[in-house]
Amino acid sequence: MEPIRIASRAGKLALIQSNHIRSLLEGLGCDVEISIVKISTKGDRDKSDFLYKSDSIGFFTSEVENAILDGRADVAVHSLKDLPTAGAEGLIVAAVPKRQSVADALVAKGPVSSIADLPAGATVGTSSLRRIAQLRRLRDDINCVPLRGNVETRVSKVAEGLVDAAVIACAGLNRMGLEDKISAILPPEQFLPAPGQGALAVQIRAEDAELGELVGRLDDKNARLGAETERHILASMHGGCSIPLGVYTRICDDTISIDAIICDLEGKRYIKRSKTVPVTQAKTTAEEMADELLSAGGREILDEIRNTPNQ
Repeated sequence: MEPIRIASRAGKLALIQSNHIRSLLEGLGCDVEISIVKISTKGDRDKSDFLYKSDSIGFFTSEVENAILDGRADVAVHSLKDLPTAGAEGLIVAAVPKRQSVADALVAKGPVSSIADLPAGATVGTSSLRRIAQLRRLRDDINCVPLRGNVETRVSKVAEGLVDAAVIACAGLNRMGLEDKISAILPPEQFLPAPGQGALAVQIRAEDAELGELVGRLDDKNARLGAETERHILASMHGGCSIPLGVYTRICDDTISIDAIICDLEGKRYIKRSKTVPVTQAKTTAEEMADELLSAGGREILDEIRNTPNQ
């Protein structure tokens, strides 16, 4: 087999994730050189505002995908929640390895153990509509402000007092070795995560059968099933990765439990659906749940967001 080049965003977390996949591939015993190719993406360069104000699809992923398509690399490693649900032509996700924590974490400067402990009128940094909606549902006095940058930058802005707290994915903090910065883990059954949160996607060219066989050995059946079910709901709602949708799946033996919510940005209209079904019905149930969320008021919520001019 030819040497394997892994395309990765150039940020520290992305490189940690890509090197993790490199280590897993090396652990398979393949006698081949594996290197990392650093790619700068629009999402890394533009840190100016809320993510949802960008019209770009694949804000963090398209330029990495292009590196595989044009032959600069052979494999790409993505945070699955950043990957558009409509796959790029000519590429496949060959593996979804074992998943990290799906939960969000509260990182606060003061001694707090929950969102309820934040001071009145607390400023919370996040650029996620899903997090904004759920924060305001729990605390209508909270002031949500844009917070971009890598994980370390967001943690440091809390430490510097630029915001009272931030909501950051546990997976990123864990992978960065920053577990000690977590003030509270937000229970995912109460504060629902993004579709695919905590999962990695290992992407290759669809035509690379030999490489696909190798990378496919990293695939975790339950991680893929859970993440794909969550993303089926997102895709069925015709939303990008920036809509206020939270989905949480749990797999036990041959059944999958699915919780999904959509909430307006003021936290006033909160629509939730929950189902437990055989794993063989996961995809159709995800599509049914998406229809139910839209019919119960989700369509109006999404229309309002899409029709609100960017400020």
